[in-house]
Amino acid sequence: MTPHQLRHAHATELTDAGVNPEVIRRRLGHARLDTTLIYAQARDEMVDNEIHAARRRRDAARR
Repeated sequence: MTPHQLRHAHATELTDAGVNPEVIRRRLGHARLDTTLIYAQARDEMVDNEIHAARRRRDAARR
């Protein structure tokens, strides 16, 4: 996972949790809300699958 992918995942998770987009904008340091809304787009199935697979690997490694 790249830092850029982590930013997308973080913005999406905050959006899904109901965090105000303006708060997310500030968190990511964007000057314009339009930029933040690009990061917080609806989930892409392939991206979701990769994130879930990475979390499963992490959790398995902790056991």
